[in-house]
Amino acid sequence: MQQKTVPDTGPNVPNVPDMLTVAELAALLNTLLEAERAGAKVLTAFLDEYPRESPAWKQLREVQHDEADNCARLTQAIRDAGGVASHATGDFLDKALAIQGRVPRLAFLNRGQAWVARKSPQRYRAFRPEQPPACSMQCMHRTSPISQRATL
Repeated sequence: MQQKTVPDTGPNVPNVPDMLTVAELAALLNTLLEAERAGAKVLTAFLDEYPRESPAWKQLREVQHDEADNCARLTQAIRDAGGVASHATGDFLDKALAIQGRVPRLAFLNRGQAWVARKSPQRYRAFRPEQPPACSMQCMHRTSPISQRATL
């Protein structure tokens, strides 16, 4: 039986195969899902460090909402691709919660968001050329670091 494949970004990206199998695509999206889930949980914990409804709290809550929304979009994209969404949370959660202090925690969170941004560009966007997946880069993270978005 021939394995179903999904177009990747192809020859315009060096060292990337032209096709991803559904399993490879699901694995990539699940890695992103687990990272997003960890980010959402980390931000929920970080929110407790700020006065509720303060400007910083509101900005972090907005980012936390983005993370949770991305989890839903990634889950749908995995299902659309024929995969099964993971229920795991990335190890980023435990690492981030172990860091003490607002500034170091936010710096670590920014590095985590940069990692997701590097992993997620067009590797999966092309799997449905006629209609971008529910989770295209346009709906993923805002690219500015949290420290630039929030006056913390």
